[in-house]
Amino acid sequence: MKLPLLSGRKVLATLKRLGFSEIHRKGSHIKMKHSDGRKIVFPYHDEIDRYTLKGALKDADVELIEFVKNIR
Repeated sequence: MKLPLLSGRKVLATLKRLGFSEIHRKGSHIKMKHSDGRKIVFPYHDEIDRYTLKGALKDADVELIEFVKNIR
């Protein structure tokens, strides 16, 4: 499945819908944590590279299909 090209703002909103909360922000990167202990770090840019986002989602055990369904 190919990810759409997303902004950091869209990714942040989608991860919040999936139960993640922001725990740290430094420079252009945001660190988020889920209540079950999963963590994700991603760049907060106007456009996030698909490969970078896909790797971050994989590291945080977020299913790609579930993520795409929650994009608004």
